[in-house]
Formats: sequence, C-alpha cells, structure tokens
Amino acid sequence: MDPESQKKIDEVMYETNEKITAIVNEIRDIRFSKMEEDEKQAKCDHLREEFERVMIEEERKIERIMEEHK
Repeated sequence: MDPESQKKIDEVMYETNEKITAIVNEIRDIRFSKMEEDEKQAKCDHLREEFERVMIEEERKIERIMEEHK
C-alpha cells in the first residue's frame, strides 16, 4: 500500500477512535449515573446504535480510499 493511502487510512482510524472513546465515556457516565434504569437503557441503546453507525462509516471510508488508490 502506498504511503498516501496508509496516511489517509490512519487519519480515518484516529478519527473513529476519538468518536468511539467519546461514546464509551458517555455510556460509562450513564451507567454510573442516578437516572432511572429504563432511561439509562434507552440512552445506552441510542449510543450503541451510534457506535455501530461510526464503525460502518469507518469501513466505507476505508473502502473508498482503497478503491481510489488501487
């Protein structure tokens, strides 16, 4: 893989890592909060969906980079 492609992929991965870290921290804060369990569950479910969306987005970005630099 050429250095330019690798650099772009690294940038995508760093960006994704920052988003995932933020989601995990939010889930942790919710889990240890004093809100009602059903509210905790709803918020965590939303964050899990966001996590999945971030991962799919990362995969698509990397696929595009790989296609562009064949």
